Amino acid sequence: DVKLTGITRDTFDEVIELELEETQEKHLPSNVFSIAESTLSETFFPRAICLGNQVVGFLMYQFVEIGDFDEGECTIWRFMIDRRHQNTGIGRAVMPLLIAEIKAHDRCRMIEIYYDPKNLAAKKLYSRFGFTPVGTRDDGDIIAEIEV
Repeated sequence: DVKLTGITRDTFDEVIELELEETQEKHLPSNVFSIAESTLSETFFPRAICLGNQVVGFLMYQFVEIGDFDEGECTIWRFMIDRRHQNTGIGRAVMPLLIAEIKAHDRCRMIEIYYDPKNLAAKKLYSRFGFTPVGTRDDGDIIAEIEV
């Protein structure tokens, strides 16, 4: 019973208390930072990943501002599953929900996501849903895209 929900007073504490493995921490800012960042623009969408009533992950996506040169794109900036729930299939279960939610906004034709090239689990997960590597960011992360 995996679902995406908004960040509310009821889920806020659970979301900011989610943890990554120590080796993963350098790759993502904290969830509290991401939630704060999301208040800067209406184009950010922070979401709690829930298994039943329990928050087990966090993600955030952003649509490109209307009028920008890459209008029609959406970037998944954050995608994390709490360390205690990793490797349980939650990522595989939530990815179709995330893609469907982004499509439902009817604002983009392309979704992109970034991941560390050493993160083979992320590469496998994203490629399973059609994300194809298209380049590398300045920080060395792989850029993967899917048309929607």
